[in-house]
Amino acid sequence: MEFLITYRPEVEQASSGRMEMERVEAVYREHHVRLWRSLLAYTGDADLASEAAAETFSQAVARGTELRDPAAWIWRSAFKIAGGIMSERRARSEDQPIDEVLDLVAGEMSFSTFPLVEFVDSLMDLPNQRRAVVVLRYAGGFSAPEIAELLGTSANTVRVQLHRAHGQLRERIEQT
Repeated sequence: MEFLITYRPEVEQASSGRMEMERVEAVYREHHVRLWRSLLAYTGDADLASEAAAETFSQAVARGTELRDPAAWIWRSAFKIAGGIMSERRARSEDQPIDEVLDLVAGEMSFSTFPLVEFVDSLMDLPNQRRAVVVLRYAGGFSAPEIAELLGTSANTVRVQLHRAHGQLRERIEQT
């Protein structure tokens, strides 16, 4: 009995697409909660955090095999997408009440409300890059080298941004 084997590129593409979807899905399962909370802390807006996370994962699926490291790409892109949406919304000035943000960011953390209000308010005054580094470090739980990889910069730059952010936050909180 002889079998004829025929190459069918559409079968290979479908299989490859399914594998990529599974790769992105695995990253989603592992990172989506931490990513969303980090985006919430970064943006101060639950809807914006959800929109940025959804758009990021959607783009990751569309890019498929282009992504060498889907997790790093997703974290980096999510903050860029969130920053773009923030700019658009700032132009229309749509802000979420601070109480809602505090409830969502705090989650299961045990903070008294007053210091958290000051912290979130101070965090929103930081430049985007510093705010992203602080959020990734403390809400995301990433180390300086991991943050550097996610943001496409060096670990030293991350450390400098963290140091400067700490100074700004300390100064701001001491003034209140």
